[in-house]
Amino acid sequence: NKKFMRVGKRRKQWYQRRVRGLLLRLPHLVAQTSRGISTTQCRAVNIVFIEKGVERNVKAIRGDTLMETAKDSQIGLPAVCGGMCECSTCHVIADQATWDLLPEAEEEELDVLDTIKGVQDTSRLACQIDVTRAIEGARFTVPDSFSDAR
Repeated sequence: NKKFMRVGKRRKQWYQRRVRGLLLRLPHLVAQTSRGISTTQCRAVNIVFIEKGVERNVKAIRGDTLMETAKDSQIGLPAVCGGMCECSTCHVIADQATWDLLPEAEEEELDVLDTIKGVQDTSRLACQIDVTRAIEGARFTVPDSFSDAR
């Protein structure tokens, strides 16, 4: 019964994050399209993913999660649970400068991170990181292997 309640809470938090992301986009969509400016250009945040030693510069959209950005850019994050913070397949490792910019991880995320082999001090779950202007130029390393914490 507790597990069911936790899953329900996670799903609610996920929907709240999605709605917040959509609300962040709405003023930009209205203002920028009326001026003829591409909305993607106005809301783009540059992020670097390092996968198997190769750096890939990606334009992320503010309001999306890092996991959504990675999947849209064909970065090798399995993200099995779809952003519900139930597995660890969207595990990324932030460089120290990026990690200092990120908000603290919530208890749920820390519980999942505790189950991962090879976790580092700057490890995070990409599904729990919202793309904002604050993380412009952020650098995330994608681990070579993933383990599902479920």
